[in-house]
Amino acid sequence: MGSASRVAIVGVGEVGGAVAYNLALNSIPSELLLVDLELNLRNAQIEDLSDVIYSTNSSTRVRPATYRLWFFQGQTTVDYTSRNTSMIREVMEAMKPFRPDTVLLVVANPVDLLTSIAKDMAGLPPSQVIGTGTTLDTYRLRGMVASRALMHSSWAVTGKTK
Repeated sequence: MGSASRVAIVGVGEVGGAVAYNLALNSIPSELLLVDLELNLRNAQIEDLSDVIYSTNSSTRVRPATYRLWFFQGQTTVDYTSRNTSMIREVMEAMKPFRPDTVLLVVANPVDLLTSIAKDMAGLPPSQVIGTGTTLDTYRLRGMVASRALMHSSWAVTGKTK
């Protein structure tokens, strides 16, 4: 296919790894940049992707990159949000300039905030900056509300507002 020349994936855990695998398998980018704090995980993903690329004759090249971000035990939600906000700003700044046909996929939390920051920093239209990850957050919230309301989490309440 080769429709995108370069794709960078920041965070190659389960979601990022699956995205990288599918992109490489389908020869979508000519170059795939993998960025992760955990170097062993990133290197393992690169080795696995190299096998996929070899066995499928994909034309994708995989490049490693490092992003250092320290995790502190006991950090608060505010700390977590602040840390991830700083990270997305640094990553977006490092990726500049963006081509007009760039499509950004943000898979991070809090996804709405980070997607908004990415869109603003990239200067791209909203249709080209996509955030994903809210389903898990929605289910967590749903579970917490159900627990407090003594309801089953599959129940739904609908109503009309004026």
